[in-house]
Amino acid sequence: MSRSGFVCLISSLMSGLGVHSAVAASPPRPGFHDVQARMVALEFTSDHNLMCRDGNDLLTHGERYPDVEWTSKQPQLVAPMSHTQARLVEARLLVHLSWVPVGSKIRVVGTSQNDAFTLEGTGAVEESGGDPRKAIVVVKGKKLLPAQMRKVEASIDWSATLEVPGESPKPFDLGTVDGIVCYLTRGTPRRGNETPTAVTQMRLRESYSRLATALENAPENPSPVAIVHALTSYCGKWYNPKVHIDRAEAWKVPLTWRYRYPGASCITICNFCSLIFDQIGMEGDISQAEIFATPDQPTVAREGGVESEDFIRQIGSYQCQLFLADDRNTRLGQVGGWGGMNHYEGCIVYKYNGKTFWFPGGTDRVYDDRNTVLYIFRTLVWARWDNYRQEWQVVQVVKTYTPPRSGAPGNCEIP
Repeated sequence: MSRSGFVCLISSLMSGLGVHSAVAASPPRPGFHDVQARMVALEFTSDHNLMCRDGNDLLTHGERYPDVEWTSKQPQLVAPMSHTQARLVEARLLVHLSWVPVGSKIRVVGTSQNDAFTLEGTGAVEESGGDPRKAIVVVKGKKLLPAQMRKVEASIDWSATLEVPGESPKPFDLGTVDGIVCYLTRGTPRRGNETPTAVTQMRLRESYSRLATALENAPENPSPVAIVHALTSYCGKWYNPKVHIDRAEAWKVPLTWRYRYPGASCITICNFCSLIFDQIGMEGDISQAEIFATPDQPTVAREGGVESEDFIRQIGSYQCQLFLADDRNTRLGQVGGWGGMNHYEGCIVYKYNGKTFWFPGGTDRVYDDRNTVLYIFRTLVWARWDNYRQEWQVVQVVKTYTPPRSGAPGNCEIP
């Protein structure tokens, strides 16, 4: 929230507390020893300001929480927040004071057992058009938040010291704010204004859980590329090309792992992984691509398989269509083999530190060359549809990528 927005909130709070901007006849000012101070609002300005209320399930979300996490109007309520890991916490407080000279200094300290939430800063008393006067105090932490994706909870005890020229410093107890909840992410969550990727506590907990499981066997402090690879490989264990779930409902993908024939399609797996990467604000650029090939350049990987037109060709008496054949084909993509046909391969595309990596959905592979993605398939073929068997059969092989006794190329080097 901008300072002007924060000031508007101040005006609203002052009005709600029976404070008016003009006083017809003010009583005599109290002595300095009678000055009172109290905290009225607290806003964590380093919060991403994207957290929404949980919906009924992972597919839905409620309204966005207010930018100002705590107010004295509802002191028992503290809005949860998300925050980039390994950063300093920053906040600002609105403090109301009975009459003191404008420009007087006020130092605020927030003390917490969670060191990252021990904050301090200094502000100045401002004119508010009457009593009380106000001070907006910016406070910052001295220690970084943990470099971990996890939920952090804190309670902060606030105190202040007022410094007025010619007077001894006067201390105040501003009270305690309990129930602070902060979800640590790798960066600012992406696409927070879209329904599937709106940030909620439920979705962040789901993301934490899936990543923790995926990284169980990872080395300590894995690189960003290694994190992306760990999640795509973990989710790729459950591959079933017959189950398609749109991105809008891809949070349901783990439910498919319990099906009789578990798993989901390559693009569905990519949909689910990308939702998690958006939720945690994965550094670098995350996108998705559908990789396919054409009969005239079978070793050149092209992007846009979903939108591309079908390739059709007459071979003898058969009207054939172009496909990428995988291991499910009864002859591993050779002539006469049945099934295992694909229009494309869905991939997570990750651009990081000047390099681009492709993670084919439903596999444990990662490549730094787009053309290599084609080699997770056996062949590029012309196939005919058999009405009796309700299945596609290979009529002609355009290109053999991976021969029957070979496996897909190994992974590229993971930085």
